[in-house]
Amino acid sequence: ACLVGSEMCIRDRACATDAAVFLGLGDLGANGMGIPVGKLALYSALAGINPRHCLPVTLDVGTNNEEFLQDPMYIGTRAKRGPVGEGTDYDELVREFIETACAKWPGLLLPFEDFGNKNAFRLLKTYQPKCLCFNDDIQGTGAVSLAGVLCALRAQGRPSSDIRELRFLVAGSG
Repeated sequence: ACLVGSEMCIRDRACATDAAVFLGLGDLGANGMGIPVGKLALYSALAGINPRHCLPVTLDVGTNNEEFLQDPMYIGTRAKRGPVGEGTDYDELVREFIETACAKWPGLLLPFEDFGNKNAFRLLKTYQPKCLCFNDDIQGTGAVSLAGVLCALRAQGRPSSDIRELRFLVAGSG
């Protein structure tokens, strides 16, 4: 099965972003397409996912980046990001995309990438019970951190249950 056909399976991904908060770059609007492309390239390179089973998506919901709004070469919607919340144009676009993609391709894994904090937790809570999705910035960071701790325990010859005896210091916001 692949995105070109009418069937998908769990190995297929459609990485979606609203391009709101790219680490160190801020609000990229429609210029943020490289982020889901890059994330899916990592899936291909590191997890062996066939690129034909990957669909990068940038939801063009405007930008608050004044430089882009004034740039005649900017390819995205020339409007400020509108309000978010139930019933807004933003939420309707996100809902329509997610429901359509998940209905068309049952079993689709849909990672959310670089959604703004005010939306990330809310969207995850809304859609996780309805489709196979996760937020890379929320859950991916935690999963990678846990994997690092478990690997450190293994390198020390200690069982993973020893994690209960450890203390952790988390420094920084990323």
